[in-house]
Amino acid sequence: MIALGQQIENKFLEAVNKKSGSNILECYQCGKCVSTCPVSSFMDFPPREIMQMVKLGLKEETYMANSMWFCLTCAACSSRCPREIDIPRVMEAIRHLAIEENVDPDNPKVKAIRKFHEIFLDMIKRYGRNYELRMMAEFNIRTRNLFKDMHLAPKALLKGKIPLGHEKVQRAKAIQRMFKMAEKLEKIK
Repeated sequence: MIALGQQIENKFLEAVNKKSGSNILECYQCGKCVSTCPVSSFMDFPPREIMQMVKLGLKEETYMANSMWFCLTCAACSSRCPREIDIPRVMEAIRHLAIEENVDPDNPKVKAIRKFHEIFLDMIKRYGRNYELRMMAEFNIRTRNLFKDMHLAPKALLKGKIPLGHEKVQRAKAIQRMFKMAEKLEKIK
């Protein structure tokens, strides 16, 4: 039993607060984040429940949920939050902690989203931008779903929605330096 005023150590809460720069304990479960989130109906647990799970120290359950991977970081939730919690940064912090701890989720959808996330960041890191055709091909190869959505490719190519080649980004080297700097800063923390 927990007595009033008793402090319980919650390393998970501390880690998420530190990484996100937020104080999740400020959340009083009003539900405004859920009502404005465009993808909350697809999440295992909407943002409000993720906040509560972090407060309770339910690290494994939080990591296994698809919620932080489905988050679009559109900030609709935080714009309505009466406590001004930056919920997208909290979701991102949980994502990064899961990656750092090398959590392998059971949910195939979460695995696919995580692969997409990794490929997208790798594209930005390498080229300074995303190249849709290469992204689609690499995603299909890594998820072992080679012909997924192939029927859409000819129509998208003909309409010019997906370019065959890619433009050279003028500041690609600067973006690569930013990634290296961010990696160094992450190691310092």
